Amino acid sequence: PAVDDPDVATRGWTLTPHRAIVAKSLRWAAVLLALFILVYGGLNWITARRTDTLGLWFDWELAIPFVPAMVWAYASIFVSFFLPMFALDARGIEALCRRLALATVISGACFVLFPSRLGFARLDIVAGYEQIFEFIHALDLPHNLAPSLHVSWSLILLLTLASISGWRLRMAFVLWLALLIASVLLVHQHHVLDVAGGILVALVTRIAIRPDGQGLSHAGSR
Repeated sequence: PAVDDPDVATRGWTLTPHRAIVAKSLRWAAVLLALFILVYGGLNWITARRTDTLGLWFDWELAIPFVPAMVWAYASIFVSFFLPMFALDARGIEALCRRLALATVISGACFVLFPSRLGFARLDIVAGYEQIFEFIHALDLPHNLAPSLHVSWSLILLLTLASISGWRLRMAFVLWLALLIASVLLVHQHHVLDVAGGILVALVTRIAIRPDGQGLSHAGSR
C-alpha cells in the first residue's frame, strides 16, 4: 500500500493529519451529531412530558457543593471532539466513533427504561457564569441522566487518546478525565449513579468494539 495510506498509518500525534483522516473524522462527526440530536434531544423532549420519572440519587448527594468554576471542566468535553484526527489512524477513528455511537444508543435505551429527574435545584442565574450555564442548561435538560452520556463519551474519547500518548501526556489526559467526571457532580448536572452508569457504558463499548473498529472485542484484546 502507499506510504500515505491512512489505513496503514501509524497512530501518533501530528499537526498535519492526513486529508483522508480529516474527511473520515468529519463524516463521523456529522453522523454522531445527528444521532445525538435524535437520541439525546428527542428523549429529553419526551421525558420532560412523562409523569413516571425516577429520583435516582442518594439523600446525601444533595449536600454536594455547587462549584460554578467547574463548568469550564464540564464544557471542555467539546474541545476533546477535535483531537482524535490529530492522533488516530483510520482504524482508530472508526473504533472510537463506533464506540461513541454505541454508547449513545445504549444510553438512549436506558433513558427510555429509567426516565429520571435531577435532584438538584437549578439556579436561574449563576453570577459570573451566566452565558455558559444558560447554554448548558438549554442543551442538557434535567433528564437523560442515567447513565451519564457526558461521562461515557469523556471516558471513550480521553482514554483512547491517552492510550497512544507518551506518559506525560497520558497523565494529562487522566487528570483531564478526572476533572470532567468530578465536574458533572460539582455543577449539579448528574448524580453518582449516573456517573457509575456512564463508566459501565464506556466499558461495554470497549468490550463490544475492537480497537480496529470491527465486530466484537474478545477477552485479552488491547
